[in-house]
Amino acid sequence: MGYFSKLEKLEVENCGKLRNLMSPSEARGLLNLRTLWIKECQSMEEVITEEEQQGEEIMTNESSLFPMLEELILHKLPKLGHFFQTKRALEFPFLIRVMILECHEMKTFVQKGSVSTPVLEIVNDELKVDDLNKWVQQSFNSKEQESNHGGYQSEASDHDESDAINDDESEAIESLKGEP
Repeated sequence: MGYFSKLEKLEVENCGKLRNLMSPSEARGLLNLRTLWIKECQSMEEVITEEEQQGEEIMTNESSLFPMLEELILHKLPKLGHFFQTKRALEFPFLIRVMILECHEMKTFVQKGSVSTPVLEIVNDELKVDDLNKWVQQSFNSKEQESNHGGYQSEASDHDESDAINDDESEAIESLKGEP
């Protein structure tokens, strides 16, 4: 992934058989990634997967995954359970905006560990979320409880969410065009 160290935006869409996006060492190589959009990947279970046969040795610098990331969009990932599983604390020092839509299996952002997002401003249009892990747990567990008690999400609201994410993506693209 050293070749991608200058990459600022990564969009992954309609990768039906992709179970995870990359390993921690590959993520650390994306030194300038500012925007990560993952959409409509039907088999994705986690974004970052643990390195195989590497043990804890390779994981010593985990906290610096995507050190410049500002925007994260996870949309229509029906099997996504979490972003990453680690026992360590992850830091996203520049993460400002997160959108997590139609990821119905998501139970937590970082499984087993913790996440630090000191400048996070917006999560799914909610202002100032202090703990991303707690927000994901509360948001997705309450939706699960609603569906277990006879509540359901209509197709119309699915389309409304899709329209909202498309509007947000258009706004993000327009704002990125204005940047040098």
